[in-house]
Amino acid sequence: MQISSADIAILVGGILDGKPDAIITGAAGVDDAETGDVVLAEDVKYFAKAVSSEASCIIAHSDSGPAAGKCLIRVADPVEAFIKVLETFKGGEAGPDLGIGYGAVIEQGALLGQDVAVGANCFVGRGASLGAGCVLYPGVYVGRDVAIGEGCVLYPGVVVYPKCKLGKHVILHAGVVIGADGFGYKPSPQGLMKFPHIGTVEIGDDVEIGANSTVDRAKTGATVIGSGTKIDNLVHVAHNVKVGSHCIIVAQSGVAGSVEIGSGVVVAAQVGIKDHVRIADGVTVAARAGVIGDIEKGAVVSGFPAREHRAEMRAQAARLRLPEILARLRDLEKEVARLGGE
Repeated sequence: MQISSADIAILVGGILDGKPDAIITGAAGVDDAETGDVVLAEDVKYFAKAVSSEASCIIAHSDSGPAAGKCLIRVADPVEAFIKVLETFKGGEAGPDLGIGYGAVIEQGALLGQDVAVGANCFVGRGASLGAGCVLYPGVYVGRDVAIGEGCVLYPGVVVYPKCKLGKHVILHAGVVIGADGFGYKPSPQGLMKFPHIGTVEIGDDVEIGANSTVDRAKTGATVIGSGTKIDNLVHVAHNVKVGSHCIIVAQSGVAGSVEIGSGVVVAAQVGIKDHVRIADGVTVAARAGVIGDIEKGAVVSGFPAREHRAEMRAQAARLRLPEILARLRDLEKEVARLGGE
């Protein structure tokens, strides 16, 4: 693909310094850019690296300095502008053709909207519905009575258990499982007695869930993922969890049963959240934190157990000084013993 520097400036709504007819053939990072690439310089550090790189074009803040002979596109928000550039170079994705692929099984009573693409060896159960423009890559399983809104994309190996619901424009990456039974057992003389899970999963619009993540069905009622929420790879959301809108849950995090997460919450990587915890709107949970109690609106927490971030940082700083403190304590003990012997 080739595009001129002038066309990129128009695409991102920026002001171009440099040759308007410079040919841009790709997008790259500042460390591996080659001639013909456009790069992002979101701050002063990266702007200096971009200027010294092989890149032909730089997208930077409106107040950035000269770019030493390179094309420079000045914008108010370089990151947003670069996203548009990446979307342009990504182009259309080659998915399955419209219609029903080889070996796919569509049970009687399933409803398929207009322009649906069902790849090879997919299964769509009786009573399931696929909205207009849905794409199922090869090997997707859609159980009976599942409802999938328009424009959804399910990548290979996705499993949606019966009676679950997906909103519009949901993206499920390879290996995602929606609606498996929650983990619920009661000890008995005969062993562990399984709790039946007769609820479902409801996923809102514009949700994206990363590869090999799981959202368990509720015991009763519904496990809910709010609209606009983005879930990374290898995340586990347990039964009866309620996640609000526009949340971010990062890789290898686990959310135990009946947790309630508000809107606009950020859960960083490898976080563990205890069952029945309430996390209010706008909370940020730092990586590897262990949440064992409720968190108030807008709080930033870290550590295990998770607590206010600044308090945790002070505690960590104190722990780093423990060897020094212990050495001083031993010296004091020796001095006290010496004085006591006089």
